[in-house]
Amino acid sequence: MTSIVSIDIETTGLDENRDAIIEIAAVKFSNRRVENEFSTLINPGKHIPDFITGLTGIDDKMVREAPRLRDIQHELTAFVGDSPILGHNVKFDIGFLRKAGLFPYHQTIDTYELAAVLMPTASRYNLGALGQQLSIPLPATHRALDDARVTQAAYVRLLDMAKELPLETLQELVELGGGVDWDAGWVFEQALQLRAKEGIKPKRGQTSKPIETLRAKPKSDSSPRNFPPVERNEEPVGIDPEEAASVLEYGGPFSQYFEAYEQRPQQVDMLKAVTQALSNGNHLIVEAGTGVGKSFAYLVPAALFAVQNNTRVVVSTNTINLQDQLIKKDIPNLKAALNLDLRASVMKGRSNYLCPRKLEYLRSHGATNANEMRVLAKIIVWQLDNISGDRNEINLTGPTEREIWARLSAEDDNCTAETCAGRMGGSCAFYRARQAAQSSHLLIVNHALLLADVSTGSKVLPEYDYVIVDEAHHMESAVTSALSFRMTENDLDRMMKELGGSSAGVLGRMLTETHQMVKPSDFGLLQQRAKRATDQAFRLEQLAKQFFGMLNDFIAIQREGQPVSNYTWQFRVTPASRSLPGWDDVEISWSQVSETMGLLLKSLDEIYKALGELYADGHDNLEDTMGILSSVMRRMTEAEAASSGMIHKPSPELIYWVEVNPRGERLSLNAAPLRVGPLVEEHLWLKKASVVMASATLTTHGEFNYLRNTLSANEVDTLALGSPFDYESSTLLYVANDIPEPNAQGYQQALDRALVSTAKATGGRMLVLFTSYASLKKTAQAITGPLGREDIFVFEQGEGASPNALLESFKTTDRAVLLGTRSFWEGVDVPGDALSVVVITKLPFDVPTDPIISARSELYEDSFNEYYLPESILKFRQGFGRLIRTASDHGVVAIFDRRVLTKQYGRLFLESLPQCTARQGPSAGLAKMAGDWLGV
Repeated sequence: MTSIVSIDIETTGLDENRDAIIEIAAVKFSNRRVENEFSTLINPGKHIPDFITGLTGIDDKMVREAPRLRDIQHELTAFVGDSPILGHNVKFDIGFLRKAGLFPYHQTIDTYELAAVLMPTASRYNLGALGQQLSIPLPATHRALDDARVTQAAYVRLLDMAKELPLETLQELVELGGGVDWDAGWVFEQALQLRAKEGIKPKRGQTSKPIETLRAKPKSDSSPRNFPPVERNEEPVGIDPEEAASVLEYGGPFSQYFEAYEQRPQQVDMLKAVTQALSNGNHLIVEAGTGVGKSFAYLVPAALFAVQNNTRVVVSTNTINLQDQLIKKDIPNLKAALNLDLRASVMKGRSNYLCPRKLEYLRSHGATNANEMRVLAKIIVWQLDNISGDRNEINLTGPTEREIWARLSAEDDNCTAETCAGRMGGSCAFYRARQAAQSSHLLIVNHALLLADVSTGSKVLPEYDYVIVDEAHHMESAVTSALSFRMTENDLDRMMKELGGSSAGVLGRMLTETHQMVKPSDFGLLQQRAKRATDQAFRLEQLAKQFFGMLNDFIAIQREGQPVSNYTWQFRVTPASRSLPGWDDVEISWSQVSETMGLLLKSLDEIYKALGELYADGHDNLEDTMGILSSVMRRMTEAEAASSGMIHKPSPELIYWVEVNPRGERLSLNAAPLRVGPLVEEHLWLKKASVVMASATLTTHGEFNYLRNTLSANEVDTLALGSPFDYESSTLLYVANDIPEPNAQGYQQALDRALVSTAKATGGRMLVLFTSYASLKKTAQAITGPLGREDIFVFEQGEGASPNALLESFKTTDRAVLLGTRSFWEGVDVPGDALSVVVITKLPFDVPTDPIISARSELYEDSFNEYYLPESILKFRQGFGRLIRTASDHGVVAIFDRRVLTKQYGRLFLESLPQCTARQGPSAGLAKMAGDWLGV
C-alpha cells in the first residue's frame, strides 16, 4: 500500500505571505504502521508573537539556534519522497510549504474534509475535538509532531469509516468527486478499492439510492399519523387556574414524576397568570427570574387549554437551543407526567429544510468545486441515518457551506404541497413538518417564522389565536431583523448570474429544456425573448457597476479625514444627507439602474407567462425552471423597490443607511423599520385572542415602561416574579473602584492584569464579557501568553469557531477563560463549576452612531434616560444572569466599569440586580477575594 506522510507546521501567524514557519514535523505511515518520523524547530528570522507562544509554548529563545527552513529542505524533501501529503486543513500547511518552493505537485489529503463528510453531525472539526470524538489517545497540543501524529491516527479511523459506507454510496462519492479537485476524493477511491479487495460488509443498513433514502418513512415523532387537524375555537372553554396549579403541588403529578421535585411559589404564580390569560382571552407580559421554571409555567396551561379545546397554541422562541429543549425534553416530560394526549411539533422556515428535488438535480449534474462537493457528500452520508432534512441536525461550517445549503433548501415560494407530493412522493421534510403542524396542539416556532407569518397575513403557519413568546426581550430586534433589507453589488451580480444567458443560468436551462418540445417558430420566439433579457441583464450589470462606483465616491467624500478601521463604517441617509453635494449624481445613476431593471422584469415576466402556457399544456419538466425564474424576479422586484425607497422615494417609517465593509471596501444599501411597536400591535395585540410574552429580563429598575413603549403594550397586563435562588449566599458581586473609566488611559492594562491574576487564582473557569471586538482582541493578545504558561487556555470569540462550538470547548476544558462579545451576554448556560467567574468589562451601552440606534433615539425627548439607559440595563442583567444557572451554583460577578459607582445612573444598574453579597475594592484585589469566595 502507498505510504502517506502526515505533515503539521507551527507558524508566527496565519498569512503565508507575511508569516513564517517555526516548527515542522512529519509522520510517514503505511496502512496502520508508522514507518518513520521527522521533527525540527525552525528559526523564522522574526519575533514570535506572545499569543503564538501562549498557544504553542515556542518562544524566540527556543528557535534562536534552530536551522532556517532552507537548511532542512533537502532532508524534508527526501523524507516525503513522492508520497501523498496528509494534513488537517492541509491547504494551510501546504500553502506555507509551497511558498518556500516545496511539494508543488504532490497529492494532498485533508482530514478536515474527510471528517466533515463522514461525521456530518459532529459539533466541531478542529484537530483536538476530532481526536476526542475518534477516541484517539494522543493529545493535539499545537506542537507539530503531536498534531501530525493525531492527524495520522485520525486518517486511519476515518478511512475505516469510509470503508463501512454502503457500496453504492462509495461509488457515488468517487464518481461525483472525479470532476473536482477535492482533498478527500483520493481517499474515497482508496476506500472503494479496499472494499473491492476485502469485501467488507457495510454496517449501515440503508443504501444511498437517491429517492429511496429520501422517501423512507419519517420517524414517528415527526409524523402526523393521520391525526385530525386542530381547529380555531370561537368559544373556548377556560381552565380553572387552581386546578391547573395543582399539577405543581406536592403529591401532584409533577412531584410524582420528577425526582427531587421542588415546588416554587413563583412558578405557581406564573402558571396561574398564564392560565387566566389564555382562558379569558387577555394579553400578558411576565418577567420570571432565573430558576423560576418558566417553560413549565406556560407549557402546562398551554397544553391543558389546547387539548381541552382541540385548538392550537403557538410557542415562539429566539434560540434553537430552547426549541430543542421544549420539543425533546420538556414536552415529552409534560405528556408523561400528566398522561396527556398532547400533539406537539416544531416548524421552521423553508430555508431550514432540504429540498429533495434540488438535491436530486445536484446529484445528477455533479458539483462544480471542492466546497460544493464537500457539502453534497456530507448530505449524502448524513441521509443514510437521518431523514429529517433539518439543517440544524447537520453541521454546516462557515458562510460558503451555508450558501450552498441555501441553494438546496426548500426556499421556493412557488412549490406547493400538491406538486411536491406528486413529484417527490411526500419525501419533502418541509411539507412533512407542515402536515404535522396542522394536527398539533402545541406548535414550536422561532421569532423569525412567527413574524414572517404575521407579516404575510398568516400564509406561513396554520391558523392560531393563542401565542406564547418566550425570550421576549428579543422581540424588538427580531421584528427589526425580519423586516430589514440589505443589498450589495454582489447580490445584483449573483441574480444576473442566476439568470445567465443562451447557454448558462436559468435562461440557458429554459432553452435546453424547450428546444425539443416546441415548434421551431415558438422556440425562435423564446430565443428572441431570452436574447433581449440577456442584453438587458448585461446593461443592468454595467449600470449597477457605475452606480456603486458613484455611491463609493460620494461615501469617500463623507469619510474624508476619518481613520480607516477594521470595523464596518455606516452612513445614515436622512433628508439632510440627500441635499449634500454628489447625491444628485447618485440619484441619476440609480434611476438608470431602476429603469433598466423594470424593463428586464417586464421581459422576464413575458418569458414566465410563455413557460406557464407550456406547463399548462403538460410540459411538467418546466416547473423547476419556472420556480428559479420566479424567485429571481421576486428578489429583483424587492431590491428595486427597497433601493428606490432609499435613493429617492423614502418612507418616514424606515431607517436607511449605506454600509462599508472594511474587507474589500464593499458597499451595501440597508433599510430597517423605525418603530417596532405599531407592527407588534397591529399583528399580535389586535389580531390574536391571547398573547403571552415571557423572559427573565423585561424590566428596567423594576418597571415595564420601556418595554411597554417599545412594543406598544400600554394596555397589556404585566407580572414581575423574582428568582427563587439565594443570591446573597451564592454570588459575590465585586466592583473594582480604582480602575480608570473605559477608554481612559491605563484602563486596558489594569483590566488585563486583573484578569490574569484572577484566572490564576481561580484556575480559569471564567467568562469575560466585552462590548467591542477590538478590546476583546487586545485582551486576548495580552493574556493568552501569561495564562498559557499556567496551563490555562484562552478561547476568544472571532472568526472561525461558532459561539456554540466555542462554548462546548470551554465547558470541556478544565482550566479555561472564554472571551466573548454580543452573543455571549445571553443564552450561555454553563451550570456547575465549569463557570465560576463572570467579568463585565464595560456597561453595554449601544453605539450612538449606529443608524438604527441613532434614528430610534430621536423618537424620545430624553433619549439617554428613556432609551440608551434602559436598553443597557436589560443587556447588563442578561450578562449577570450567565453565572447562576441552578440553585447549587456558586460564583463571582466582577464589574470593571467604575461608572456604576461614579455616575448618577450607575446605581440603577446595581439596583436592577438581585440582592447579592456586594463588595468594592481595587482591581488587583479581585484575585484574592474570588479565590476566598470560591474556596480555591
